[in-house]
Amino acid sequence: MTDENEKNLLQTYALLSRAAARKKIYSLKALKEDKPQTAHLLRALSESEAAQARRILNMIRGRIDPSESYLATIFEKEIAEILERYTEEINNAKAAGLTNVVSVLTQLYDAEKKLHIFYGHDAQDSSGAEDDRYFVCQFCGYVCKSHPPDNCPVCSAKKETFMEIQ
Repeated sequence: MTDENEKNLLQTYALLSRAAARKKIYSLKALKEDKPQTAHLLRALSESEAAQARRILNMIRGRIDPSESYLATIFEKEIAEILERYTEEINNAKAAGLTNVVSVLTQLYDAEKKLHIFYGHDAQDSSGAEDDRYFVCQFCGYVCKSHPPDNCPVCSAKKETFMEIQ
């Protein structure tokens, strides 16, 4: 596979992942608007696009680190790159006077920054205990272990906002 092929496949993966995430968000909105059939359809479309994205990712898997190496990559490189990107976007939003955007991006930055908490404990033993439970705030992405807090420490969302990752 050429570098150009890989680049194009990664762009397709990103496009599908973004589309799947958007449809998932809109399915939740449709539920809140009491449109269960629309929500169900959007959730199905979201899952379809997520599956397509995974399939493309599997095609280029040979270029991806083994899981043991990847854990180090996540915490040493990817999170740092994401934090750097958030910092740039926060500065751009501040310069443009977009107070609401700054607020949201700052919450997302804080949630991403807290992922380093898991590096010392969980990344060292990637097998994990059978009873480990993780919960993700569906509003800002904050991750916690064992049980969800009453309120998210990053965005203050209620306990019900957390989804248990099975």
